[in-house]
Amino acid sequence: MVADDFHSLDDGGFLDDLRQLIRDARGSNPRLALAAVHALEKEVEWLLVRGVRLARNNDYDWGRIGRLLGVSRQAARQRFDRLAPKTGPLPPTRGLTPMELHVRAVAETAQKVRRQREFEDDDPVFW
Repeated sequence: MVADDFHSLDDGGFLDDLRQLIRDARGSNPRLALAAVHALEKEVEWLLVRGVRLARNNDYDWGRIGRLLGVSRQAARQRFDRLAPKTGPLPPTRGLTPMELHVRAVAETAQKVRRQREFEDDDPVFW
């Protein structure tokens, strides 16, 4: 997935990458499993921030968000206040947005995991 695919998150390639990461995380190769779990952790965190931002833009208060996440109002606000501020429409930007940069990083991580899969049995020692 490339940064231009950001607006179509339910694109087959994006979901296929997530499914592959889950399969790798459940696999028998520990190196591949750890790399996949790391990539999934980053993706889940990004989706969580996105969900909180969506909730804030739909006038959810911190108490409601906290209840939905299973934490207190204060905990939700402390964790997400700077990451998901209540905003209006995003202003036009030059270059890539932070989310597009994140999508690019996730795609690169998925590509690294695919490359690692090619060398599963190869465990070189670097001196």
